Amino acid sequence: MAGRSSLKSLPPQVLDAVHDAIGRGETIDDICGLLRDLGTERSRSAVGRYAKGFAELATQQRRVQSIAAAFGNEFGSSGDNQVRMMNQLMTSVMTRAIIPIASAADDAGGDDEEGGGIDTLGLSRLAKAVKDVTSSSKIDIEREAKIREEEARRTRERAAADATEAGRAAGASEATLAAIRTSILGFAA
Repeated sequence: MAGRSSLKSLPPQVLDAVHDAIGRGETIDDICGLLRDLGTERSRSAVGRYAKGFAELATQQRRVQSIAAAFGNEFGSSGDNQVRMMNQLMTSVMTRAIIPIASAADDAGGDDEEGGGIDTLGLSRLAKAVKDVTSSSKIDIEREAKIREEEARRTRERAAADATEAGRAAGASEATLAAIRTSILGFAA
């Protein structure tokens, strides 16, 4: 098992400079030179291993974002497609895990361990995983509802401001403008 990279112990601003250099595609020698210029030094092999790991992580993140975007297009857009995708994937994985367990228990005429069922600890862990995914889905739905609510509020405020401006330009009284704002916003403004 690999140990912790010596680059991870660098001060945050130095590590940020290393990340920027990796992102720009600079060579290992360039990054080693950058570290020397910043008053620290790490071996060329340590920089190479870190750069390789960082690049792999960046590639994985781009892949996840791409899959999440495709998932969002397929199943409806969301403010955060990755959350929705992970919830759906976890639900699918858990469903695939539960079906054989349930089938084995049905075939054995019950849910005993000898019949291929799941033990109490496994069932408890599965129940917790289901609860966690359900909770995450609920939080995601609530977050999306808040976003829609906020967008609707901003739209109403823009409409009220536009209507007030148009009313003033047409010579409407302040009482009429207040009634228009109240009608659009739903409260006395």
